[in-house]
Amino acid sequence: MLDAEPRRVTIHAADGVRLALHHLGPGNGTPALLLAGTFSNHTFWLGTRGTGLARALAGAGFSTWALDPRGHGQSQWPRRAERWDFDDWARADLPAALASAAAEAPAFLIGHSAGGSAILAALAADPALQRAVRGVVVLATPAPWLQPWRGLLARSIRLASLLLGRFPARALGLGPEDELPGVMAQWMSWNIDGRWRGDDGADYAARLRDVRVPFLAIAGAGDRYWAPVPACRALFELLGSADKEFLLCGRDTGFAEDYGHAGLVISRGARTEVWPHILDWLRQRT
Repeated sequence: MLDAEPRRVTIHAADGVRLALHHLGPGNGTPALLLAGTFSNHTFWLGTRGTGLARALAGAGFSTWALDPRGHGQSQWPRRAERWDFDDWARADLPAALASAAAEAPAFLIGHSAGGSAILAALAADPALQRAVRGVVVLATPAPWLQPWRGLLARSIRLASLLLGRFPARALGLGPEDELPGVMAQWMSWNIDGRWRGDDGADYAARLRDVRVPFLAIAGAGDRYWAPVPACRALFELLGSADKEFLLCGRDTGFAEDYGHAGLVISRGARTEVWPHILDWLRQRT
């Protein structure tokens, strides 16, 4: 593990929004770009006491980059008139971060939960990005329209987020950051409508058949609410890659526990059971 603090690099999305990238590891290593999900930021990957997945990757020789998407961490926060949503993460922030991280060589992309969805939406929206991608790993990433958010609950979350100007994740104990209202509203709309479409009408689900980079999807058997196994499997099946693997982490598949949503990345068990599989998969494609 690496105990050093990451070096922050400031970049800008195509629309001028200032973004923070956090770098660990050798500059000449194979790049790996990490994106956390909602209610979180780059610290999700750094962990505590020097035990984060980003540090493990850097210690293994990867040039590791963790992105704070707009409205999170040390990136720019919205002004009153700005209405950023999930599409901004996928189609502005992720491409800008990839251009920086993969400036010298194609990068691996690693996303947790909605971070994985943003990665896949970016590749679906702009297939040319695949030239800068060595492979994709998503953890606890569901097909957005197959989560158990339906009807009144989804509509209530959408309405509350818009009225409050944020989703109060901290007060609910869901993570270190409240979520942008546009991000939550767009995600809930996908659940309500049963379709995964961009602001411009792009059908992300249909376009995933043209995403052909190596792909590893990891799901937790104990993740029954945020990213249920059937929803993760459904997303996996949409990918057009010939090199793809689905890993279910639970007792029935030989793991010591049925991993939950965040525990798939940040638990003590994940360090010894899940991280090594990720590292082996990356090395085989390096």
